[in-house]
Amino acid sequence: MVDHRALLDDIVGGMNSGDYGFYDRHFTEDFIDEYPQSGEVLRGRENARWVLENYPRVNERERPVDQTVLRTQANDAYRIVAPTYTMIKLEGRGNEGTAAVRARYPDGSMWWIVILYQLRGERICRSTTFFAPEFAAPEWRAGHVERAPSRD
Repeated sequence: MVDHRALLDDIVGGMNSGDYGFYDRHFTEDFIDEYPQSGEVLRGRENARWVLENYPRVNERERPVDQTVLRTQANDAYRIVAPTYTMIKLEGRGNEGTAAVRARYPDGSMWWIVILYQLRGERICRSTTFFAPEFAAPEWRAGHVERAPSRD
């Protein structure tokens, strides 16, 4: 049985440290990732790794490395704090999982990333990734909604 928490801990840790060896450990060679919002499809583990390794950074020396576990629940949902990527929620059972990640991009903007993934054996073989920027709540809804606690 796959430990979804350990799998995503290693991936997020690698993303934050710049150690992209997690691709070899946790993704199949024929991995496919779909980006519905842009209409792109990444085919192959090497292409996915290349995209991450070549992502524009404001300053290469500012690559973050620290992460701290804050909350763990029995259903594999947990939260970690990392300087660039923060795992907000993870649910995984069997060969499927869903991860919600909050990311600080090089320009300082905060984004939400939702990843729906499938496993073959113990490796991720397919995923669909959605990206959405954070935005201010419109005032017209103010009387009918509650404000969530700040995540900053």
